[in-house]
Amino acid sequence: MFGQNSTGGAINVITRAPTTDETYGSADVTMGNYGLLKTRAVINKPLSENLAMRASFISNSRDGFTENLTNGQDLDDADSMSARVRLSYEPSDIFRANFMAQVFDEDRNGSAQKGIIDTTPDPRQLRQNSPTEHKLNAQLFSAVLEWDLENYSIKSLTSYQVDDILVRRDNDRNDLDYLPPFALLPSEYDPETNKQKTITQEINLVSSEPVFGKLDWVAGLFYLNTEIEISILERLDFGFDGVFDPFTTGDVYSYSGDFGFITNSTPERDSTSFYGQGTWNHSDSLRTVFGLRHTKDEVYSAVTNFYGRSGTDILETDGNKLTGRLVVEKDIDDNTMLYGSFTRGYKPGGSNLTYGREDVVAQIVVLPTFQEEIVDAFEVGLKTDLADGRVRLNTAAFLYNYEGLQYQATDPEVFEGGVGNIPDSEIYGAELELSTFLSDSVVLDLRMSWLDTEITANHLALDNVESEAATNALLAQGIGLFSNDVQAARAGRIQNVRGNELAKTPSFTGNVALNWSNELDWGEIKGTLQYTYRGGFKHRIFNNSQTDIVPNYDVLDIMLGFYPANAENQHFEIIGKNLFDQDGINARFTDVFGVGATGDELIGPRQIMFRFVTNF
Repeated sequence: MFGQNSTGGAINVITRAPTTDETYGSADVTMGNYGLLKTRAVINKPLSENLAMRASFISNSRDGFTENLTNGQDLDDADSMSARVRLSYEPSDIFRANFMAQVFDEDRNGSAQKGIIDTTPDPRQLRQNSPTEHKLNAQLFSAVLEWDLENYSIKSLTSYQVDDILVRRDNDRNDLDYLPPFALLPSEYDPETNKQKTITQEINLVSSEPVFGKLDWVAGLFYLNTEIEISILERLDFGFDGVFDPFTTGDVYSYSGDFGFITNSTPERDSTSFYGQGTWNHSDSLRTVFGLRHTKDEVYSAVTNFYGRSGTDILETDGNKLTGRLVVEKDIDDNTMLYGSFTRGYKPGGSNLTYGREDVVAQIVVLPTFQEEIVDAFEVGLKTDLADGRVRLNTAAFLYNYEGLQYQATDPEVFEGGVGNIPDSEIYGAELELSTFLSDSVVLDLRMSWLDTEITANHLALDNVESEAATNALLAQGIGLFSNDVQAARAGRIQNVRGNELAKTPSFTGNVALNWSNELDWGEIKGTLQYTYRGGFKHRIFNNSQTDIVPNYDVLDIMLGFYPANAENQHFEIIGKNLFDQDGINARFTDVFGVGATGDELIGPRQIMFRFVTNF
């Protein structure tokens, strides 16, 4: 129940804390094809008997996997640096404090999103007119203070984070010279920026002794404030002449010029939650976990589009929601546990940058604000160790019922789109994890999951791929972009998505890994051979047969580690990823706010790496 509310669960990442025991550290260098050079270093240093410091550093650079044949740019490259410092202070047995500062800086050409109508035969080559750029600077500072009292402990967690992002990209994802006439309206983002400041404060109390000898409990308060500054400038080539002509503010106000979507907006969100969770131990073998959480969200947004052509809209929305969970756990014996759970999750609503403004020519599909998303999750499972601990089996079946599932929606009005809500949908499936010792030195790990999804209620939505096709057909006839004819034609593509699959939910995924070790005269060798299968899926709720069907892929990876007996503080590894050089589609993107172009981002090609590690 800790932290911020969510509908998809939470992952709690705990980095290693500094220790006053001794000075130690490690460093490694990884080199590989595509000019890969990655370095990592970490050191732990006692500063006094109750103060210690731990510092780490990572740099990563690599040539791109994909070449833009039109402008010569290398895409899917890497160029980043990250550094973190932690201080741990423990002046007494009942108080300790941890402080952390982290920076991350990335400056690269960006991801290769190859248009699905790009006819360049090599999957690792594409043609796009506009340059791509991706910059990210992030800073994170946190403080964790803990007090151990007689019957409970108190923890205060404070964080401050600033993210600054700049993106330039070819938004039509193609080269005009290699497309049929009027296939896509040429578009580029020049640029899109997003600066976000987030402050969080959490205070929780955790019992150290069971109440009545039966009840373990945790209670807390969580606060979040996020302020965002969003700026987008999209250029469009209405002349289809390969040139984005300059334009003025006056052009924007008169609805003329080579511009697309323009915004300067400042959404802000405040969220406050109170929560409590208890575990009642009925006996040594039966437990009930129960918890409640109340969340209040407030969203305020000042939306200024097209340089204030229609003024600045002030959008406000709020939400109050009580959520909770109930889990029953039964130990069948020392090695086997059965459980069943019910959890209600909540994702707050918010405001859109763009939305439908009139319903005379066509109905409004996208509203100024969108509603909260709620999921009721049911799960039953088994966790067991078999064969004297040599086999571990975890399996579960689940059903998720969603109300108000949020998705990217498009309005019949040009340049109007945002987040919408699907009334009802469901996901059900199963998971299996198996780990077994085939021998004392060989372990087999198997993970599989099955999913089935469906939109179970009527919902009218506009596929922006279809709406942009209708728009381009009329533009080719000389009809103006902002005409009623265009808006009506776009509205004619509205469809009922009931019965469709949900987006990005592969029906099957699987992973098999074989881990082994072998003692030799000169030292030890450790290895992992891993096979991964990712099933196909529909990448949007429209299930459009031309754009939305993403095929499956499979990859084989290997890692061999060599640990010489005469150099116990050093070892080296040989790593092979995607050994058969598959061109699997990792993700597919369809632009929502622009011209409806669709592009694929591939998994990494075959990479062979060598890593040297030293400890001190």
